Amino acid sequence: MTTLNVCGSALFTKREQMVNQLTTRMLRNRIRSVNRRLAKTDADPYNVDRALWAALAVVSFASVTGQREDVQTDPETVLGDLLAGLMHWCDVQKTSERRIEPIDFESALERARNHYAEECVDEPERLLAEGQ
Repeated sequence: MTTLNVCGSALFTKREQMVNQLTTRMLRNRIRSVNRRLAKTDADPYNVDRALWAALAVVSFASVTGQREDVQTDPETVLGDLLAGLMHWCDVQKTSERRIEPIDFESALERARNHYAEECVDEPERLLAEGQ
């Protein structure tokens, strides 16, 4: 069993550990459970929850591009291909007449980095406050 590192530290408890060979179905089931917990408690998600949502995106992308096995053997390539695909998607959106504003990948990536940094700083404080 492999644990994912979130924000540079092994953050997962045994309950939260993710197996490399997660299927889309398994991920969806776990996400439903997380989303029910979040809705019930009106709590903010933990970084492990965010990582689970991202895992679904990566595994889904890998499954439709024939890279399912690569998720375990070469995840960085799968992630790079997904990011490149998202860059192409942004380019297509720029020419869409339905868009009020174009989608700038670099701007979205900068925003994502800022969110990630905030979430990494906030989570340890939150866990301490909750006594975890």
